[in-house]
Amino acid sequence: MSNKELASARSFWKRKELLAGRRSRYVEVQEVSLDSVAADAVDNGLVDEVVAVLGTGKEANVYLGLWKGSPLALKVYRLHSTPHRKKAKIGYAPDMMGAMAAREFTTLDKAYRAGVPVPTPARRADNMFTMRFLGEDEKAPLLKEAVLDEPEQVAEQAIAIVEKLLRAFIIHGDLSEYNLVYHDGRLFVMDFPQAVDLSSRVDRSAKFESGKDLLLRDLRNLERCFSRFGVELDPEGEYDRLSSWFENEYF
Repeated sequence: MSNKELASARSFWKRKELLAGRRSRYVEVQEVSLDSVAADAVDNGLVDEVVAVLGTGKEANVYLGLWKGSPLALKVYRLHSTPHRKKAKIGYAPDMMGAMAAREFTTLDKAYRAGVPVPTPARRADNMFTMRFLGEDEKAPLLKEAVLDEPEQVAEQAIAIVEKLLRAFIIHGDLSEYNLVYHDGRLFVMDFPQAVDLSSRVDRSAKFESGKDLLLRDLRNLERCFSRFGVELDPEGEYDRLSSWFENEYF
């Protein structure tokens, strides 16, 4: 049996376990290969081909895929991940990674529909989903890598993103120069695994109260990001403005 056939078989049993509601125990495992990810993504109908790795994170990797010749970003939550402790490996349950992917994709779609500049969401299956690829011949730079001609104007875009997210009942929770992308003169935000969802009226007050620290941290991160461009921001002032508006509007 070829590597592609083995990967496809793993994908079948992974989905079967998800449907049966089984939860994998924590076990020592190895990372999947690019070929295995590609076979799984193609088998799920998300892309026709996986070209390269765009980036890696603690829980997910992002790949460049092609769908009918057009580039897409493919985000894959790893079913197995290695923590930062030396010589320690654990396997995350497939249903946990699938739930995390579903949650982020839902948040991404909600932000997109609310007019927040995010990579346009495409499709999701199991622990992976696709979205617009930001770039032309190569991926667009992260804010930490970008050269800005008008940093003050970009800083205004960043504050506007925080406000638009809040109007969509979302607090990013982990905003930084590593998940803001500068493309065609615009700032885009991505990576929502830690986002706080404030859409439910039942527990909105409690969630917003617990999410206030994250909102302030996001704004302070922006202050730090743009200080290297010589732009001064007032995170405490913006926090007071946004939190007061949200509470007056929705409580």
